[in-house]
Amino acid sequence: MKRFTFSVHGFAFATATLCLVLTSLAAAQSRSAIAKTNSAAGHKLLSVKTSGTARYTDKEILAASGLELGQNAAEGDFQEAAQRLVNSGLFTEVRYSFSYSDASVKVEFQLSDIEQSKLVPAHFDNFVWFTESELRAALAERVPLFKDALPASGQLASRVTRVLQALLEEQHLPGRVDYLHEGQPDEAKPPAIVFRVEDLAMRIRKVEFPGASAEQSAFLAAGTRKLAGADYSRSLLAAAAQNDLLPIFLQHGYLKAQLGPADARVVARTGAQDEDTPKDEIEVDAIVPVTPGKQYSVSEVSWKGNSAVTILEAAPFFHLPEGQPADAVRLLRDVEALIKLYRSRGYMKIQIKPDAQMDDERSTVHYVINVAEGDLYKMGELEFLGVDSASKDRLREAWTLREGQPYNADYTRKFLDDAPRLLPKGLQYSIKLNEELDAKNKTVDVTIQFKAQ
Repeated sequence: MKRFTFSVHGFAFATATLCLVLTSLAAAQSRSAIAKTNSAAGHKLLSVKTSGTARYTDKEILAASGLELGQNAAEGDFQEAAQRLVNSGLFTEVRYSFSYSDASVKVEFQLSDIEQSKLVPAHFDNFVWFTESELRAALAERVPLFKDALPASGQLASRVTRVLQALLEEQHLPGRVDYLHEGQPDEAKPPAIVFRVEDLAMRIRKVEFPGASAEQSAFLAAGTRKLAGADYSRSLLAAAAQNDLLPIFLQHGYLKAQLGPADARVVARTGAQDEDTPKDEIEVDAIVPVTPGKQYSVSEVSWKGNSAVTILEAAPFFHLPEGQPADAVRLLRDVEALIKLYRSRGYMKIQIKPDAQMDDERSTVHYVINVAEGDLYKMGELEFLGVDSASKDRLREAWTLREGQPYNADYTRKFLDDAPRLLPKGLQYSIKLNEELDAKNKTVDVTIQFKAQ
């Protein structure tokens, strides 16, 4: 039985270059080996084995290679199969070796997987006719190397696109499938690869919230009015759920509320009416599953770590009446207000972290307000840039926070609001503030730069 070994390398996610290296053979032997290999044409492929990959099985590699057991196979077929694996972008190196006898030929692929960190998730944005699980099941069946994540380059994303397009055509559905890299163009690796149906207008008629009560659905509907008539996409619904809907639950005391992935149901489809309308347009009802959880009321509010601001001073900043639903959104605004008070007293590194201690049996929450005040910072040096000497004198005279006094960040911002009246009339300035904290001396050096527009 004769045996030959070859190597195909993929560089930068294995995009294009094919390097054929004959290993363990002298150059003079290469021509002889290839000639013998060619003579093996017509031998049946008996087996395909793999080694080196922790991600794929022999069966998956066989399917992705384009080879079939029982087919007539020769070295050229194995080279093409190796190139297909390289082009996928999933391997940094592909080697293959084969052996043949008078009756059959066997091939083994030695593969080096790319690192998991170089794979990105695949998202399916507006395939309203299929659930997420149906799409992934179809891809798992038709794209053997697809496992929910893709390389940032290579041909696997294009292969997924063709399969998704075939799904639409098999069901006589409109639209053209395309994909894009989510995130910024200059990113080394995009956060995700997003597949979309293009050339099709897809409008939202309404949003449904399975799992929500009638009362909950009413206040959620108020938060989704702007979505009526908007183009449907799962990413749009995900953003609305995170930024608009979840805060509504948190305002009403549903502190463990969860919103599931968005889905949709087609309710109408129309064809082109005239040259100015899309070729196809469909209307959908968006579906956002809801798991509200319990509604928590406030049982108690306690404080830890505060001394520069007393509880008597701090308590009015917080709106957590006992016995009422906990408003977690308002709580965040209250924390910011108290931080502003601390910074007005020179505590520039103040940190305030509410700890919600929930009693599921009683549906209550005890908030512990943890305060880390940090050091007191005092006023350091003051500098004005970008204005003439006379303006600097006026600004310095108007500045009343003296060096060595506790620094007041609130005073500085109010000063910036009043500063334009001290500058030459007829000019407009942009103002840039730099507060440089000196951790050793516990001072704040203030630089205010003016730039005429």
